[in-house]
Formats: sequence, C-alpha cells, structure tokens
Amino acid sequence: MGSFCIKKAFLVWRHSISRWWVNLIVLTCIFSADSLLARGLPEWTAEERAQLKKGTLIPGASLLVGEASTLPDLKIAPEPEVPSIEPVVPESDYDPKVIPEEHLADYFSAESSKNGRFLIDPQRLLSKQESLDREGFLEYHADDSEVDIRMYLFDAQQEIPAPYTLEKLVAERYSNSPLTAIVFCFLGDPTRNVITFGGADAASLSKIEVKKIHDSVKMKALEKSDPSAQVESFIVQLSIKLFWLEKTMIDVKAAATPVSLKARNGAGEKEKSVTQKGSLSKIVPYFLYIIVGLLGTALCFFAIGMGWLLWQRNKSYHFPVMELPRRLEADYAAGVGAVLAFHNKLGSPSSQRDQVPDYLTKM
Repeated sequence: MGSFCIKKAFLVWRHSISRWWVNLIVLTCIFSADSLLARGLPEWTAEERAQLKKGTLIPGASLLVGEASTLPDLKIAPEPEVPSIEPVVPESDYDPKVIPEEHLADYFSAESSKNGRFLIDPQRLLSKQESLDREGFLEYHADDSEVDIRMYLFDAQQEIPAPYTLEKLVAERYSNSPLTAIVFCFLGDPTRNVITFGGADAASLSKIEVKKIHDSVKMKALEKSDPSAQVESFIVQLSIKLFWLEKTMIDVKAAATPVSLKARNGAGEKEKSVTQKGSLSKIVPYFLYIIVGLLGTALCFFAIGMGWLLWQRNKSYHFPVMELPRRLEADYAAGVGAVLAFHNKLGSPSSQRDQVPDYLTKM
C-alpha cells in the first residue's frame, strides 16, 4: 500500500512538472513575438537599394558564409540597360457602326460589280477558308441558274453611309445586267439582311414575292448561331428559292406567249408541227376518257351479242292443239294412232318422227 501511494505521488509530480515546462515555452514565445513587433521589421536603406540594383549586395550572404569582409570578390555582370520606351499614343476609338472610308470604294464603285466576284468582302470579315467556301458555292449557283447572287458583306452593326443606298447601287450597276439578286448581308445579324433584284425582268417581280423569299431565307439563317454558318444557310436557302422563282417565271412566259404562226418564227413546217402539237396537247388530257368510252361501248355490244345467243339457244316452240273429227262417235280408232316425240329440240320435227309401216295408213 505504501509503494502504491509513492508511485501515484510520483506520477502527479511528473505531470505537474511537464505542464510547467509547456507553460514556460508558450510564455517565452509570446514575449519574443512582442519584442519583435516592438522593434519592427528591418528596412532597406537607399544605399542598400542602390547596391542591390548594381548587384554588389547579395541578400543573406552574411548568414551563409560569415562576415561580409571575408567574402571573395564576386564578379557580377551588370544589368543590361533597359531601352527607354516611348509612350504609346492611343489610337482613335473604333466605331463598330462606321464603315472605314478606304473600303467604301470597294463596295460601291463600278469595279466592284465588274470584277467577276460574287462575294464582296473588302473588310475580310470572313476567314480565308470561309470566304473561299462561300465564293465557291455562289459560283456553282451561277453556273446552274440564270439568276446570279451578288452578296455584299458588312459587320453586324455597321450602317450604310447616306450617299450610298442599295437602290442606288442596283440602279447604277445592275440595270443592264441579267436578272440578279443583290444581298446586303450583315455578319452576325441576319435580321438586317436586305434582298433586292436588279437587271432584266426585275420589275415583273412583285414586292410580296420578294418579301416571301426574304422571310424564308432569314428564318433559315436564324436557325444557326455561328455567323459564318448563318451566311452559309442564307445563301443555300436563297439558291433554292431562286430556282423555283426561275421556274415560275419560265412557266409564266410560256403561258403569256400567244400561240400563232408568227410567234413560231413564221416557218410553214414549224407552224404545222406546232399546230399538230397544239391539237395533241388539247386531246391528251381527254385521251383517257376516250379510251374508257371506247372500251365501254365495246363491252356493251359484246353483252348484247351474248344475250341474243343465249336467248336463241333457250327459245321454246309451242304447237297448236288441233281438233280432229270424231270417227263413228269413238274417241280413237282401235289399234290406230300415231305418237309424236321430239328428242332433239334443234332438229326438225319431220326428221324426228317415228316411222310406222305403210299398211297402218291404209286402214
């Protein structure tokens, strides 16, 4: 029991000693921090800053190798002189609504419509590959259709200057050209795109028809989010609409052209062939009805003939009942009589009558 108490007392004493050391260390750290804060952090002097820039002063060297006097002579390359940079003069603010003046001539001069290009993009708003792709499609459309497409490409917010308008451009550049669709395309905003037609037969197109084409191609372009893809969808849909427009115009011209001898070059043989073709074209819609009528008439005659034949085969003959004179008030003669029997309705009665001996006829 006594040893147990001694051990317990020893443990309590050791625990108190360890706690005392911990408290002493914590207090020492706190007092050291307060003294450092009171003295403040070291600062560079102006002379030390100059030596540091020249490279003659190495920060922390005294801590690594001892006193600075014992350091070997170090040859430090001087810092290269920094060339003086002239202040950059800020350029004038870019206005996204203004078309640069150096590009106006490329858009609206006479050469822009005579250079053979179908995509006019002097500002290089599309990349080189995108521009080649769109130009290639417009050339393919021009080879396949009589109605060309000329597309003038502007930025989304750019405004056309007052002296220049789409109507003026069409009147000056495309009045004597074949029928052409002129498009002012604003890259990134298809709702601002404008379509008009110039050249031959442009006056025959109604505003309603042009508006339908414009609405259709605009809605197709708005299905895309990328500006380049919008341009592609726009011109593809416009190409399809122009194909149907061209077909409609051809049909209208064909219907409006009078069918006469002079309208067919005045040639006699051609006039005759045209007249025959015209008469055939009038008969062709009724050709089916004529065939059906002829077949119906033939079937009627066939039915009548078959009915007449059946009636002839099933025809019956009725012989009159003859009243014979009575002989000696008797109904019949003894052993004398004749029976008529017909076995074949197609043969004559005389050929079917039973032959009897001649002596019976003498009685």
